Amino acid sequence: MKNKLAIIGIDSLDPYVLMQYRDQLPVFDMLMKGSPTLKSKSIFPVDTIPAWASIYTGLNPENHGIFYVYDVFDPHLSDLNKVKTTMIKGKTFWDYAGQAGYRCGVVYPTFIYPPWEINGFMVSKSPFDRRVDWLSTEIDVDTYPKSLKDQYSIPDKFASLWGGFPGEKNLVKWAELGKSALDVEKQVGLKLYKNEKWDLFFIYFSLLDIIQHRLWRYFDEKDPMFGNKDGLRPVILDYYKYLDYTIGEFIAIDPEMQMIVLSDHGHRSRPVKTFNINEYLRQNNYLTTKGNDKRVINVIKGVLLDVATTLNIEPLLIKLVVKSKSATKASKSIYSSAGSIDKSKSIAYASHFAGIKSYPHGGIEINRSSLSSQEYDRIVSEVMKSLLDIKTADGLPLIEWIKRRDELPGTYTDIIYPDIVFEMRKDYGVGWDVHSQLYGKSYDHKVASGGHGEDAVLLMRNIKKDIVKKELSIVDTAPTILDILDGNLIQSNRNGSIFLQ
Repeated sequence: MKNKLAIIGIDSLDPYVLMQYRDQLPVFDMLMKGSPTLKSKSIFPVDTIPAWASIYTGLNPENHGIFYVYDVFDPHLSDLNKVKTTMIKGKTFWDYAGQAGYRCGVVYPTFIYPPWEINGFMVSKSPFDRRVDWLSTEIDVDTYPKSLKDQYSIPDKFASLWGGFPGEKNLVKWAELGKSALDVEKQVGLKLYKNEKWDLFFIYFSLLDIIQHRLWRYFDEKDPMFGNKDGLRPVILDYYKYLDYTIGEFIAIDPEMQMIVLSDHGHRSRPVKTFNINEYLRQNNYLTTKGNDKRVINVIKGVLLDVATTLNIEPLLIKLVVKSKSATKASKSIYSSAGSIDKSKSIAYASHFAGIKSYPHGGIEINRSSLSSQEYDRIVSEVMKSLLDIKTADGLPLIEWIKRRDELPGTYTDIIYPDIVFEMRKDYGVGWDVHSQLYGKSYDHKVASGGHGEDAVLLMRNIKKDIVKKELSIVDTAPTILDILDGNLIQSNRNGSIFLQ
């Protein structure tokens, strides 16, 4: 008789929230008491699509090549069109299990669209949603096999939440719409879980991530902008309670089922303090700006963003940006100061590879066109050393770690990563100002106070295996799943099962 395994994936489910509120989350509490694991480390940089691709394949981004970070200045997801699911088709844990004769059910796997043929069934949501209004979107849904749609009355489209900031006065209504969308997705998943034949079942829920990005400052008392306006403080915990109940519904169908509940990363307050990388490079003669009114332009930008924050008109600005691709491009250039950098005369400048956000992680690109190999190596080493020497006001190092790109070897490393990658202290984010102070503040915290945390969730139920691996990573997920089904399924290049020496 084949082993069976159910997996519930929840985007941005945070282990520290689970621990803090376990007395209000009875199912999660039960899982934590019985699980030999709780936390696993996410990838670098911590972002949704590359993280789930790593969970699916057991590979780091530099080896699976799926790399896209959500960008507030790319509301049309134009860059997402360049990333192809064919890069991992046939290489996921459900593909390997299916090839070995295990019937798989895969429901809403992020980014996997359209669904591909597997040994079993798949329900996929398009990563490209269509905005209905400033609160909601609709998402195309497809299935393999096609007959699954009629059999289970699966609609052609799901309603979902707009990922942008809907404005403070709309946040309560926006969050309630999210619960309605979750409920529809859950009911379809429960029907498939209960009525279809499968050996391996995976279902993914995405909306907690969006909710936490927008509402974190109403939930986390330690957030610098914490406030319980309009009763928004309970909303995030209500979502955790909803998901707690949902997992209980799956467990109730078969209490003896082997089960994994996991996330791609956790969540935390997005840094308010920033360090302006480009300004540091400019002051150290690595970066050159254009024009004669550099300081004036930067002051105007700062004043406009400060006024927008004070008067609470960010939603209006966001709407203007979203309506026009040219406005989107222009606003991105202004916010990141990219338009003021003369790249032809600059040796180094901040990379956009991880998105233009005030996260602790970032990168630096080196202009190799004017440098010999020896000069390139010297500049890279020089920049890295100078950044490591920076101390904050409290005398602690700003940079937690910094690496050259070639220290992250992989098939797609040169495509994904800039010349230098780094991570700062968790309370500092990358700033984009030039001709400014080195230390600044985040302009986007009011509309996106939540950020990704590197600690993800990994909970197990009814799995009778001893864990020998001490430091767990989301990259261990795929080989661990295959090992639970059958130890012989693990391929030679996916030996990261947490049950193996």
